[in-house]
Amino acid sequence: MKGTVVHHEHRIGFLVIRDDKGEFALAELLGNYDVEMGDIVSGNLHTNGKETLFNQTQNEAMEVSVKGYGLSEQDAISMFLRTH
Repeated sequence: MKGTVVHHEHRIGFLVIRDDKGEFALAELLGNYDVEMGDIVSGNLHTNGKETLFNQTQNEAMEVSVKGYGLSEQDAISMFLRTH
């Protein structure tokens, strides 16, 4: 599944990704990766837990922890605000 990074909270390493169905996933980066808003990523966005996503824009695999999926954009943002 492909998605687009629509928010990147650099300070705490969280991404909000809009998938090709128009739903949103919240993922925590588990490393130091070069990710920008608008980057296209692919991988399993519809599961919770550790996943490897591929940032097609940066040509880089990224280890993430998916914290939620099937969310509205506001719900995804609210989730990461509550975690930190």
